[in-house]
Parts: sequence; C-alpha cells; structure tokens
Amino acid sequence: MAVTDPRKDPARNVPATLASLLDEGRALLGTDADAMIDLRQLVTGISGIDRARQIIDPEQSLSEAAATRLRRAFYDRAKGIPVAYILGARGFWRHDFRVTPDTLIPRPETEILLEWALELLSVDDQVTVADLGTGSGILAVCLAVERPRAMILASDLSAGALKVARENQQTIVPSHPIHWFQGNWADCLADECLDMIVSNPPYIPDDDPHLSTGDLRYEPRTALAAGLDGLDDYRVLFAEAVRVLKPGGHILVEHGFDQSAAIMALLTQVGFTSLITRSDYAGLPRTTGGHKPGR
Repeated sequence: MAVTDPRKDPARNVPATLASLLDEGRALLGTDADAMIDLRQLVTGISGIDRARQIIDPEQSLSEAAATRLRRAFYDRAKGIPVAYILGARGFWRHDFRVTPDTLIPRPETEILLEWALELLSVDDQVTVADLGTGSGILAVCLAVERPRAMILASDLSAGALKVARENQQTIVPSHPIHWFQGNWADCLADECLDMIVSNPPYIPDDDPHLSTGDLRYEPRTALAAGLDGLDDYRVLFAEAVRVLKPGGHILVEHGFDQSAAIMALLTQVGFTSLITRSDYAGLPRTTGGHKPGR
C-alpha cells in the first residue's frame, strides 16, 4: 500500500479531532489489535492524551501542531519504524528510557533478568556489578536505583549506545554514579573485580529470517545477531567472565527461548557451577545463571 507523506499534503495539516486522526491512522496501519495499540501509544506519547481520555472524549480537538506531529508519526509507523524509535522512549521496570536506533528496544523479558539480580543482591550489599553490553543502560540504571550501595559498571562497544545510556542515568538516577566503559564485553576490566555480571548479549543466528521482519529491521544488527548459531558473543563473554568475577561471583544472562541447554554447556565448559535457568512470563526458558566456584 502506498503511504503518503503528510508533510507533502498541506490540506491535511489542519486542526482535527482525535477521532478523525485515529481514522486516518487506521487507514494507514489497519484496524487489528496490534495496529490500535500502536495508534493509542503514539497518541499518548505525542499529544499527552492518555488511553482513558482517548476513549471518553474522542471528539476533542487537537492543535494544528499536534495533528501534524501525529500524522507524521502514523506515516513513520506505516513505513515500519518502531513506535519506540518514533517516540524516542520505551518503558522498562518503573521508568521511561530514552532509546534511539543506536540501541535495542527494551523488552519485558529482560525484567526477569533484573528481578533475579535483585533477589541475589540485598539493599545493603556493597558489591560491584557490571552490565556488559548495556545498550540504553536499562539494567545498569535500574540496578543503581534499586541497589544504591552497589558500585555499578557498564560497558558497550557502541559509542552511540553509551551516549544514550548516560542520558538515561542523568534523567533517572543522577545522584548515583555509574562507571561507563566503551569496550568489548569485559576486556576493559581488571581480574577478579566483580561480584556479579548481568548481560543481554546478541543471540540471533546471522541467517535468521526474523532479522528482516518487523521492528528488528530497524534495530542495530550488531546488538541482535552473533554468528551462525547466535552464540559467538556468549563464548567471548563467558571466557572473560571467569577472569573478572571474584570467586563465588554470579553471572546472569538472557538468551533465546531455545538456547538454554547450549548456554549451560558453554558455562560449564569454562567452569561455572550451580547453573539455573528461569522462564519468562510466557513460560519460555529465557535467562540462565551460575556462579564461579571458590567461595
């Protein structure tokens, strides 16, 4: 379906009701449930009108400027651009995080990883925790909020991602310093300096057809795909983790729903023990952890 850029149709850049704008959005995106979720999110994010007010008062008028921004957002979504990139933000845990095409879009499954880390760390623990491959900084920032006595380190190979992560820290938890490093996993860290590693590495095989569909088309490929089996970065990460974790230190990672056995095997090969896999909200095995022997 051809999509007309609203900037090239001056007749449409006029004040309109919310209902008429939603009709325009449906004409571009369709009328199924997913399309309506996208439309409602875009209306809330751009106009500030929450879902309840959208339903209660659909005939409310929007300013010309708001109508133009919404039409532009509908057009961008019709082209396939993810809602999170259009709005520049995505909710995670209890916070709204800035995201850009330099970063992955936060997903609910990663909250399982965060919850597990928080279970292992008490509020009073003075420990050192690293979020390796931090992306937009969601894990590092949330850990800093929830465990203020911990020292939080975070690394990423992408300068663009680290810029976004720093901005999220300054917005959400400016009083807690997070130590940011540009590098490949733990290569910039000293031996046995960490009590815990949390990480959500790339885990999609390079030839997976899903990389060419949906939102994944717009997310950074280096943060999604990792070799023929999707496990290349885990091999590097786990070898580094043995070096930088203190004896008794924990590693917790997210992975694909069908990769738990392979992840456990890789962790075992480098010496991690007490391995456990946890499932996500859909009952799929998505996080695995273990600890380095010695304590």
